[in-house]
Amino acid sequence: MIYKQVAVMSKLPPELSYVLELAKPPTIEEELEMEKAIRQALTIEDVDELHRCVEAILRQNHQQGIFISRSLDQIHLLTAKLACAENRVIQPEPSWFSKFLSTFGNPKL
Repeated sequence: MIYKQVAVMSKLPPELSYVLELAKPPTIEEELEMEKAIRQALTIEDVDELHRCVEAILRQNHQQGIFISRSLDQIHLLTAKLACAENRVIQPEPSWFSKFLSTFGNPKL
């Protein structure tokens, strides 16, 4: 599943290449740490403690999703601002005819 997503994301424009960096698979150390946490959770016999763990994980997952979403929004905004700053668009000077017409109260031209 992840490999299909990476293949699709490899067609991203260069300015969005940071998305590929974010989608890298976890390191072996990260995978082992996750497996350790899962095995520790599987040993919980107290149902109330298990419910508390599930609740904490769901809350953390929700908050992390919000954080990631807002972070990506901010990255996109800053990337757009940077692109605009690097590629200034110079507005053309209005023609003498447009200036003449604007003296008659038509500011749209």
